[in-house]
Amino acid sequence: MRLLRLPVLAVIALSAAAQAEIDYNVQADASSAYLNISVTADVKGNTTAIEMPRWAPGSYRYAENQRRVTNLTAVDGYGRPVKVEMTGKARWEANTPGLKRITFKYQIPVTITKHVFHYAGPSTYIYFPDRIKEPCNLSFDLPEKWKTSCGLEKGPEPRTYIAPDYDVLTDNPVTAGLYREDSYTYDGITHSIVYHSGGPNQINRSDVIDRCLLVTKAHDVFFNGLPFKKYVWHFRVNNAADGAGGLEHLSSTQISLANGLGPRAVSVLSHEYFHAWNVKRIRSLPLGPFNYQELPQTGALWWLEGVTDYYADVLLKRGGYQSDEDFYGEILSNTTRTNRDEDRLTISPYEASFRVRDANNGVGNSAGFGVNYYNTGWVAGFCLDAEIRHLTGGEKSLDDVTLDLWDMNKDDQPGFSEGTIRELLIKHGGPTMGDRYDEWIMQPGTLPVKEQLAKLGLLMGEMPEEYTQLGFSLRASRLGPDARVFGITGPAAEVLQSGDVVVDFNGIDLTAEDQRARAAAISEALSSAKPGAALKLKVRRDDQMVDVTVTPESKTRQKLSITVDPNSTPEQTELREDLLKF
Repeated sequence: MRLLRLPVLAVIALSAAAQAEIDYNVQADASSAYLNISVTADVKGNTTAIEMPRWAPGSYRYAENQRRVTNLTAVDGYGRPVKVEMTGKARWEANTPGLKRITFKYQIPVTITKHVFHYAGPSTYIYFPDRIKEPCNLSFDLPEKWKTSCGLEKGPEPRTYIAPDYDVLTDNPVTAGLYREDSYTYDGITHSIVYHSGGPNQINRSDVIDRCLLVTKAHDVFFNGLPFKKYVWHFRVNNAADGAGGLEHLSSTQISLANGLGPRAVSVLSHEYFHAWNVKRIRSLPLGPFNYQELPQTGALWWLEGVTDYYADVLLKRGGYQSDEDFYGEILSNTTRTNRDEDRLTISPYEASFRVRDANNGVGNSAGFGVNYYNTGWVAGFCLDAEIRHLTGGEKSLDDVTLDLWDMNKDDQPGFSEGTIRELLIKHGGPTMGDRYDEWIMQPGTLPVKEQLAKLGLLMGEMPEEYTQLGFSLRASRLGPDARVFGITGPAAEVLQSGDVVVDFNGIDLTAEDQRARAAAISEALSSAKPGAALKLKVRRDDQMVDVTVTPESKTRQKLSITVDPNSTPEQTELREDLLKF
């Protein structure tokens, strides 16, 4: 297959970034098992060092990406070999006395499926540790009809891009090949939706556009404008009713998205989009420029991740996607998960953030040290928001703190110091907010959700809830196309046995090869069960098929709930309504 090879030197000469000194080229075709990457730069000393990031911004754990680098070599400007030696855990050095140019060449493993591949920058691009702030060019050698999509500014030739520095280059993942693509334009800014893997033919792409556009509109209203010139949604599509996982980038995001496009999936869309402001631009000082060899330390991840999660839901409510009850459900869900964690009594939200690199025996994680800063930060954000509104009679809110942070950090300003959030809380809510910050953020303990709800005219308590008790549970096995029975109790124990495999649940096939598909089928099956309605199951037991009938029972349990206080004052009602609308 003919490859379209772009002359890198010509690209440099013609592009707006003509002064760029570091040039990246990525080559692949449909048969590739590796990306062939070359990086060319001027030589600035007798020794030229390169490094590979050991972690990716937004994911606070060591990934040791240097293990992905194979067949690393170097040549000078005339194509003559230059000796390269590994001198550190993720560092190589070349002897370059008298040389003017050097090109490093290496390979990174890649999976190309149906002529499409996708990669992230930190696990792909080497860098010059003393030259991170120098401009970069990126070009591709790919089969002629293949496309490329990323959040970088386009260069003068097809499939070329320019970046002001390595931080921006590596913070823009790439999808390439013959991928499916949609787009929409809002406020003059094009948003590309690209599907790089999974089952893009199994999702309603029109619905995806609608959900992404809804998210864009709500965030634009909140921040009064978008902070980028273009945006790319990179999607892997999973066969599941709901759920998603993502990683934020400067003008794009990578998301693994359930084709059911349920409320949790939409919440992740909103979360990652909010990150284009909060984290990518509103950031604490340790989060850029980056040291890609050491995980950063910042006590603000409860804000950068948890409060991002809070506003993801707030803006979905204000934008019309969530109902009041949906939003109250998010309060309950995050409160329940936070209070379930006993470590909250000994580890503060600040410490959970600051010590994230100590988690997992020093490997780090993306959730926090001891305490999950996502749900804890969500709850803390709500409590702080309710408190400011209460103290100021609705004149101020957490919105004002967030928008002040945006004014302080936009236009490439250097980031905020660790005490800035506390200062802004006091600015907008008065001195009492400093005490609340010290108590709720800097000290461990249980956050006062019930008391804060009351200030908005809401009651939190337990109420009876009817539910369906099957008498057993099902789990999608990792070992094969099985839906295995466990937790058998009550009358179900008379007809089911431990180790039984349910292959059919009232006509719903539970034998899909893909585990996610099985999990989705199991979820559908369990949700269809009704009290008193007999379930006909086909069960594999000891290599034989057995027909089993189970009749679910109706049970009652106490469920935590939030309701409007019938005795709430007009002032409380106004505070609540203002939080939930633009």
